[in-house]
Amino acid sequence: MLLAVAPVAAAEPDARALYRLHCGGCHGQALEGGLAEPLIKSDWRFGRDGFSVESNIRHGIPGTDMPGYLGELSDEEMTALVELIYSLQTEEVWIAKPLPPAVETEHYTLRVEYLATDELENPWGIEFTGPSEALISEDAGYLLRYRDGRVDPERITGLPPVDLATSTGGLMDIALDPDYAENGWVYAAISHSEDPNDRYARGLTRIIRGRVDGNRWRYTEYLFRLEPEYHLPDSKHWGGRLLFDRDGLLYFSIGDMSAAMNSQDPAMPSGKVFRIRPDGGIPDDNPFAGEDGALGAVFTLGNRNVQGMAQHPETGGIWAAEHGPRGGDELNLLVKGRNYGWPVVTFGVNYDGSVISDRTRADGIEPPVVEWTPALAVGPIEFVASPAFEQWRGDLLVGSLSFEELRRLEIEGGRVTRQELLFKGHGRIRDIKTGPDGAIYLLLNNPGALVRLTAVGSAAR
Repeated sequence: MLLAVAPVAAAEPDARALYRLHCGGCHGQALEGGLAEPLIKSDWRFGRDGFSVESNIRHGIPGTDMPGYLGELSDEEMTALVELIYSLQTEEVWIAKPLPPAVETEHYTLRVEYLATDELENPWGIEFTGPSEALISEDAGYLLRYRDGRVDPERITGLPPVDLATSTGGLMDIALDPDYAENGWVYAAISHSEDPNDRYARGLTRIIRGRVDGNRWRYTEYLFRLEPEYHLPDSKHWGGRLLFDRDGLLYFSIGDMSAAMNSQDPAMPSGKVFRIRPDGGIPDDNPFAGEDGALGAVFTLGNRNVQGMAQHPETGGIWAAEHGPRGGDELNLLVKGRNYGWPVVTFGVNYDGSVISDRTRADGIEPPVVEWTPALAVGPIEFVASPAFEQWRGDLLVGSLSFEELRRLEIEGGRVTRQELLFKGHGRIRDIKTGPDGAIYLLLNNPGALVRLTAVGSAAR
């Protein structure tokens, strides 16, 4: 006779014992530092968010002495270590510290003003609708109205539901119609899933437009919405950045949606930058317009997950910043119909350390203007064209998420000749915009904030 045996629950990992064995010898038994930097700190050079911390434990940090523990520690043990490190931080340390009132840079002293903090949670995009008014998107699916130095506590509701089950989804970037003053159209990128509460549900990024009427979003029109056979499950890379060019055409990005090779196929929507007219129509000169089997809205191929786009104020070139995997973030100058390589060529590797491709260059593939390894989790970009920052005119501001950096890139002849780190460690930079007043505005996460930067004068040298 067989006896039923109750299953024995696996013992939870002893996080402190794991830390003492694997981490304490370098980082100090009390996380105070030693051979390596302390783990109770405010300067998290390689990311303070849970994904970054666990990834650093799992895979190590390229260019440092930090090894990876994949294969040596179980997933449960690595999660336990992350939770231990989290639990020992004070809130003041774990949440990014505010910027100081003034930041010294090579050319300017930047005056820093926090315009909103408690009113924002996870803002994604900002667009100015007037001299002192703006719309701000939040990834939870809300629009907010900023007016005369404050955020209206009543959210603008009524947008289509967004996927919130995956950490990178939600209501993403917003843009205003070139004729917004006359027609009132507001454009948005949203993550759509067949079941927005199931991370394994099939989904795809959608582009919509509508009008804000009081505190309601109304008159929704779907400009890019594909049939379910194009949708993908367990998607992590939605893209979601929007840009109107000087000709009034709308560019938008969709990430590879965790299906890397689809990025090379013009018949598949993931891993691309697209270009459409404001009403959703396809420009006649799009590279795949009218081609059998291809999506006519495709502008470029092989883009893993574009999170920043900007147009050069003089040349008119469209520039894009995109996430690599573990390493290999890229800045690219987009040219119609060109292939940017993902995943055929890349400077990064898989998160488990395995090789994606042994090539960083190939015939027919556009090389990046700049690649960053370790990856910055590069995000928004904005060219400086404001007379208030004359010495920066034509330079590119680049924000990052996990590294919490703002950089200034000098560009000559389509090449980046110099990078200046303006500041680091004061929150994830989600959007950068030049305001009607010529100031530079930043949207931050962790904590959510709207920050205004003005140039006080030449910095002391």
